[in-house]
Parts: sequence; C-alpha cells; structure tokens
Amino acid sequence: MKFIFSVLLIIGSIHFVFAQDGPKQEVAQQLTNWHNGLVKGDLEGVMAQYASDAVFFPTFINQALTADERKTFLQTLIAKKPVATLNNDQRIRVFGDVATCSGSWVFDVNGTEGQREKKPVRYLFVFEKRAGKWLIIEQHVSAFPEKK
Repeated sequence: MKFIFSVLLIIGSIHFVFAQDGPKQEVAQQLTNWHNGLVKGDLEGVMAQYASDAVFFPTFINQALTADERKTFLQTLIAKKPVATLNNDQRIRVFGDVATCSGSWVFDVNGTEGQREKKPVRYLFVFEKRAGKWLIIEQHVSAFPEKK
C-alpha cells in the first residue's frame, strides 16, 4: 500500500511539472512565431497574434496604438528586415489563462542608409488564452537608453 501511494505521488508530481511547462512552452512558441512572422514579412500573420483589444506601447510613442496604428508600426518594422537575437533573460510566468513574457533581445535591422544596425531592446508581452490560443493582449517594447 505504501509503495502504491509513493508511485501515485510521483506520477502526480510529474504530471504537475509537465502541466506547468506546457503553457510556458506554448507562450515561448508564440513569441517565436511573432518574431518569425516579422522576419518572413508576414504582416497578417503577425497581426493575427494580437487580440482585437490589444494594447501596444512601442518605443518613442507616448500613447497606446490602435489596431490600425499597430499595423502601420509593424509594416515599418518589417520593411527594415528585422532579425532578433534573444538574450538569455527571457522570463515566462503563467497565471491560469494569462501569461507574461519579458526579456531583452538585439534587433538587427536595416538603417536609414541601408546599413545594418543593432538595436538592443527590452520587451514585455502579456498573453491571454482565448478560444484555445495564446493571444497578445498587452505589449511594451522599448529601446535601451543610451549608455552615458
């Protein structure tokens, strides 16, 4: 009896660990899909990852963007042929049907004169699981301040 209880306890613990990792992996994949959509120039695919009521605060803009403004911003970013390298500081936290994903990356983009420029950026995405899919409901991205 003691052995069976121990086995059930171990199985329950393993199930709990995997249940916790599943949503984190799904959220990490959504961020990867967002980035890959930018790299491929798939504006509609990137836009489909946002909830219709999503809030987006990019660098140098003092107000949240509407869906149309977000689309224009993302079009401009896609035109710069972005490729991001994630740093090793990504943090994903899951709270039921809501998850946060934060960290930093370096965006390599076309500059104004065609040369490639590296832009260190920090980010915070908030996802909500709606109809079985993790959608972006809040996003803040900002360039790191200049070093003094």
